[in-house]
Amino acid sequence: KVVKVIIVRGTVTATPSSGASFKISKGTWLKEGTVLESSDRSFVKLYFIDKSEMSLGPNSKLVITTFPKKDSGIITLMKGQLRSKVSKDYMGIKNKNKSKLFIKTRTAAMGVRGTHFQVNYNPMNQVTSLVTFEGSVAMAQISANILKPNQAALERIVSGDQAVLVKRG
Repeated sequence: KVVKVIIVRGTVTATPSSGASFKISKGTWLKEGTVLESSDRSFVKLYFIDKSEMSLGPNSKLVITTFPKKDSGIITLMKGQLRSKVSKDYMGIKNKNKSKLFIKTRTAAMGVRGTHFQVNYNPMNQVTSLVTFEGSVAMAQISANILKPNQAALERIVSGDQAVLVKRG
Protein backbone atom coordinates (compact mmCIF):
# COMPACT_ATOMS: atom_id res chain seq x y z
CA LYS A 1 0.00 0.00 0.00
CA VAL A 2 1.56 3.25 -1.16
CA VAL A 3 -1.24 5.80 -1.44
CA LYS A 4 -4.39 6.65 0.49
CA VAL A 5 -7.48 8.28 -1.02
CA ILE A 6 -8.31 11.39 1.03
CA ILE A 7 -11.02 13.04 -1.12
CA VAL A 8 -13.26 11.70 -3.89
CA ARG A 9 -15.89 13.58 -5.86
CA GLY A 10 -17.96 11.83 -8.50
CA THR A 11 -16.93 8.45 -9.86
CA VAL A 12 -13.32 7.28 -9.75
CA THR A 13 -12.41 3.64 -10.36
CA ALA A 14 -9.29 1.73 -9.45
CA THR A 15 -8.03 -1.34 -11.27
CA PRO A 16 -5.28 -3.17 -9.38
CA SER A 17 -2.67 -5.03 -11.42
CA SER A 18 -4.21 -8.25 -10.11
CA GLY A 19 -7.94 -7.89 -9.72
CA ALA A 20 -11.20 -6.39 -10.84
CA SER A 21 -12.06 -2.69 -11.05
CA PHE A 22 -13.85 -1.06 -8.14
CA LYS A 23 -15.18 2.37 -7.23
CA ILE A 24 -12.90 4.04 -4.70
CA SER A 25 -13.95 5.98 -1.63
CA LYS A 26 -12.28 8.09 1.04
CA GLY A 27 -9.86 5.98 3.08
CA THR A 28 -9.13 3.43 0.33
CA TRP A 29 -5.47 2.31 0.18
CA LEU A 30 -3.95 1.57 -3.24
CA LYS A 31 -0.92 -0.48 -4.28
CA GLU A 32 1.75 -0.11 -6.96
CA GLY A 33 0.46 -1.04 -10.40
CA THR A 34 -3.03 0.34 -9.77
CA VAL A 35 -4.73 2.24 -12.60
CA LEU A 36 -6.97 5.14 -11.52
CA GLU A 37 -9.57 6.58 -13.86
CA SER A 38 -11.88 9.51 -13.18
CA SER A 39 -15.09 10.18 -15.07
CA ASP A 40 -16.68 13.45 -16.14
CA ARG A 41 -17.00 16.02 -13.31
CA SER A 42 -15.01 13.77 -10.95
CA PHE A 43 -11.66 14.00 -9.17
CA VAL A 44 -9.62 12.28 -6.50
CA LYS A 45 -7.00 13.57 -4.07
CA LEU A 46 -4.30 11.12 -3.03
CA TYR A 47 -1.85 11.11 -0.12
CA PHE A 48 1.34 9.11 -0.74
CA ILE A 49 3.50 7.36 1.86
CA ASP A 50 6.16 10.10 1.49
CA LYS A 51 3.62 12.83 2.46
CA SER A 52 3.22 14.04 -1.14
CA GLU A 53 -0.26 14.91 -2.40
CA MET A 54 -1.64 14.46 -5.89
CA SER A 55 -5.03 15.31 -7.42
CA LEU A 56 -6.32 13.60 -10.55
CA GLY A 57 -8.74 15.79 -12.51
CA PRO A 58 -11.91 14.89 -14.44
CA ASN A 59 -11.72 12.48 -17.40
CA SER A 60 -8.18 11.51 -16.45
CA LYS A 61 -6.25 8.27 -16.10
CA LEU A 62 -2.99 7.46 -14.31
CA VAL A 63 -0.98 4.43 -13.30
CA ILE A 64 0.92 4.19 -10.02
CA THR A 65 3.77 2.52 -11.89
CA THR A 66 6.10 2.17 -8.92
CA PHE A 67 6.46 3.89 -5.56
CA PRO A 68 9.23 2.26 -3.48
CA LYS A 69 10.16 3.61 -0.06
CA LYS A 70 13.87 4.02 -0.82
CA ASP A 71 13.82 5.14 -4.45
CA SER A 72 11.97 7.57 -6.72
CA GLY A 73 8.34 6.90 -7.54
CA ILE A 74 7.06 6.74 -11.11
CA ILE A 75 3.54 7.89 -12.02
CA THR A 76 2.35 7.45 -15.61
CA LEU A 77 -0.29 9.94 -16.76
CA MET A 78 -2.25 8.23 -19.56
CA LYS A 79 -4.65 11.12 -20.17
CA GLY A 80 -6.00 14.22 -18.51
CA GLN A 81 -4.68 16.34 -15.69
CA LEU A 82 -2.87 15.86 -12.42
CA ARG A 83 -1.74 18.42 -9.91
CA SER A 84 0.79 17.56 -7.27
CA LYS A 85 2.54 18.97 -4.26
CA VAL A 86 5.62 16.82 -3.81
CA SER A 87 7.08 16.70 -0.34
CA LYS A 88 10.72 17.59 0.20
CA ASP A 89 10.75 14.75 2.75
CA TYR A 90 12.88 12.34 0.76
CA MET A 91 12.22 9.34 3.02
CA GLY A 92 15.05 6.88 2.42
CA ILE A 93 16.42 8.42 -0.77
CA LYS A 94 20.09 9.11 -0.08
CA ASN A 95 21.02 11.38 -3.01
CA LYS A 96 19.09 14.64 -2.52
CA ASN A 97 20.13 15.83 -6.02
CA LYS A 98 18.17 13.04 -7.70
CA SER A 99 14.55 13.37 -8.69
CA LYS A 100 12.19 12.23 -5.97
CA LEU A 101 9.29 11.52 -8.29
CA PHE A 102 8.94 10.99 -12.02
CA ILE A 103 5.80 11.83 -13.97
CA LYS A 104 5.76 10.15 -17.35
CA THR A 105 3.45 10.59 -20.32
CA ARG A 106 3.77 9.06 -23.77
CA THR A 107 5.74 12.10 -24.96
CA ALA A 108 7.53 13.54 -21.92
CA ALA A 109 9.23 12.75 -18.63
CA MET A 110 9.38 15.10 -15.67
CA GLY A 111 11.75 14.82 -12.72
CA VAL A 112 10.47 16.36 -9.50
CA ARG A 113 12.58 17.15 -6.43
CA GLY A 114 10.02 18.84 -4.19
CA THR A 115 7.64 21.31 -5.76
CA HIS A 116 4.05 22.19 -6.64
CA PHE A 117 3.07 21.67 -10.28
CA GLN A 118 0.37 20.61 -12.75
CA VAL A 119 0.73 18.31 -15.76
CA ASN A 120 -1.77 17.86 -18.60
CA TYR A 121 -1.57 15.18 -21.26
CA ASN A 122 -3.83 14.92 -24.31
CA PRO A 123 -3.55 11.47 -25.93
CA MET A 124 -5.40 12.68 -29.05
CA ASN A 125 -2.61 15.05 -30.13
CA GLN A 126 0.04 13.60 -27.78
CA VAL A 127 0.80 16.96 -26.17
CA THR A 128 2.15 17.21 -22.63
CA SER A 129 2.05 20.57 -20.84
CA LEU A 130 3.51 21.55 -17.48
CA VAL A 131 2.91 24.50 -15.17
CA THR A 132 5.11 24.96 -12.11
CA PHE A 133 3.62 26.88 -9.17
CA GLU A 134 6.51 26.52 -6.73
CA GLY A 135 10.08 25.26 -7.16
CA SER A 136 11.15 23.79 -10.50
CA VAL A 137 10.60 20.62 -12.53
CA ALA A 138 13.05 19.12 -15.05
CA MET A 139 11.22 18.13 -18.25
CA ALA A 140 12.39 16.32 -21.37
CA GLN A 141 10.85 14.75 -24.43
CA ILE A 142 10.84 10.96 -24.57
CA SER A 143 10.26 8.61 -27.43
CA ALA A 144 7.50 6.04 -27.58
CA ASN A 145 10.03 3.19 -27.65
CA ILE A 146 10.68 3.68 -23.91
CA LEU A 147 7.88 1.43 -22.72
CA LYS A 148 8.88 0.59 -19.16
CA PRO A 149 11.65 2.96 -18.11
CA ASN A 150 13.13 2.58 -14.64
CA GLN A 151 14.31 5.30 -12.26
CA ALA A 152 17.88 5.36 -13.63
CA ALA A 153 16.72 5.74 -17.25
CA LEU A 154 14.29 8.52 -16.35
CA GLU A 155 16.94 10.33 -14.28
CA ARG A 156 19.31 10.26 -17.29
CA ILE A 157 16.55 11.70 -19.51
CA VAL A 158 15.58 14.58 -17.19
CA SER A 159 19.23 15.36 -16.39
CA GLY A 160 20.36 15.23 -20.02
CA ASP A 161 21.22 17.98 -22.51
CA GLN A 162 17.71 18.04 -23.99
CA ALA A 163 15.98 18.62 -20.64
CA VAL A 164 14.67 22.02 -19.61
CA LEU A 165 14.10 23.29 -16.09
CA VAL A 166 10.56 24.66 -15.81
CA LYS A 167 10.58 27.20 -12.98
CA ARG A 168 7.73 28.85 -11.16
CA GLY A 169 5.35 30.67 -13.46
